[in-house]
Amino acid sequence: MKLNILSIVFLTTAIGVSSPHAQQIYTWTDENGVMHMSDQAPPQGVEVDDVLKYSEKTPQEQQAIEQKIEQQRQRLDRQNRIDAAQRAELEARRAEEKARQARAKAEEELRTNQEYVRQLSTRRWKRRKFKKRIERIKIETEASLAEAEAVEQQAAEAAREARQAAAAAGETQ
Repeated sequence: MKLNILSIVFLTTAIGVSSPHAQQIYTWTDENGVMHMSDQAPPQGVEVDDVLKYSEKTPQEQQAIEQKIEQQRQRLDRQNRIDAAQRAELEARRAEEKARQARAKAEEELRTNQEYVRQLSTRRWKRRKFKKRIERIKIETEASLAEAEAVEQQAAEAAREARQAAAAAGETQ
């Protein structure tokens, strides 16, 4: 029985101490320059720097705070989507530029190889002698052009996706 009474007294004391109704928080600096914060008054002879009073928020105030937090989170999410769309657009432009460079390189290689094949095939005996080399050059040139076209298609697809993402991010603003 005595234990039950002590338990009840302890619980009511703990609840009373921990309730945040109009509590005060004291701030002071001791002689060593260390800043202290406590819900208990500082020792005698110490100058109090600041006293903060805490009072519990009303349900309306708490709801208003939660609404502000939600609005800020939504703005942050929207900005993150916009940033992601801009990064995707930048990557798409880089991919398009890389595709243009690959295409230009392939076309230059094509012209060079055509000139080389033309030189190798000016005479009938040269065409017979360099037949395998000419065929290998043609195959390599076609493969290079096909690769450049594949890179162009990938870049075009990336650009299309980036523009869709940018449009979607623009709609959410």
